[in-house]
Amino acid sequence: MDSSEFEAFLKSFYAARIEGEVEALGGMFADDAHFRIVGSPEFSMLATSVQGCESITGLFRTITDTFALDAFSMEDLLMDGNKAAVRWSARVQNITSGETFTTELADFIEIGGGKIISLSEFLDTALAG
Repeated sequence: MDSSEFEAFLKSFYAARIEGEVEALGGMFADDAHFRIVGSPEFSMLATSVQGCESITGLFRTITDTFALDAFSMEDLLMDGNKAAVRWSARVQNITSGETFTTELADFIEIGGGKIISLSEFLDTALAG
């Protein structure tokens, strides 16, 4: 995947994320991919780590059922070979409480075979939890 294809892939990933297209998101991960929301599980229920496409799809389903995203902006995109660092912002609505906030996140993504093999996401787990 060349850099323009990689960038297009990332843009489609974030478009699916903002639209809550869980099945499309799941299809972008390799079968044995790893997804981690970085943080201390002792202090936030959002801090987690899952492996495998099915588990990742399930986690995205839970996230989508809990949080609605809009006002997305890709603030920074750095790509190096098959790795990318993405700083992005969005307005987030907690569907249960109705509370809305705007926040920034940072993702570190590795691609292999045209799919995501690793995604580590940094977010304000206290704000979202």
